[in-house]
Amino acid sequence: MSTSAHLGPRTVDLKTLEFKAFEFPLAGAAAAELPASPGAVRRGTDIGAGTGIDNGSSTGRAVLLHFAPGQFLAPAPTPDTERRLLALQHAGVGAVFDVEGKWQAFALTAPGAERALSSTIDLAQALGGRDCAALHLFDCPAVLSRRSGGFEVWVEASYAVAFREVLGGVLGESQ
Repeated sequence: MSTSAHLGPRTVDLKTLEFKAFEFPLAGAAAAELPASPGAVRRGTDIGAGTGIDNGSSTGRAVLLHFAPGQFLAPAPTPDTERRLLALQHAGVGAVFDVEGKWQAFALTAPGAERALSSTIDLAQALGGRDCAALHLFDCPAVLSRRSGGFEVWVEASYAVAFREVLGGVLGESQ
């Protein structure tokens, strides 16, 4: 865990899953179990605080992000989320991939986080009416999610140090 309350890894090497649907747009079981629109985020309670799902809310941690058409990221999936994804795989709807170590999570809650992100992308254009998107932030492949009081970002792990350094510099935080 980072010593910074505003920027830095929120978690270290937590289990992370990706799900790739074989067909898009989603239909049948996939449409019922997954956030249907690219850019949609299913949110739940904090890690270890239960498995309640709060659809349509910007509070709570991201449980399942539809970051690109038919592609989903489940950071630190709840047992219920993992069970649902595995059931979809068993039904032949898509494939589940264990990608532990691929992504590094950051919580951006510092004053100026929106301004800092706006120095690398046009947030209004990148997110539009969506809650998440796959994109590049400071030349780092990432998934960005809007949340209450800031943003959550998952950066490909090999870029995490560079991302932290650049964003910390933009925010004026010491490393």
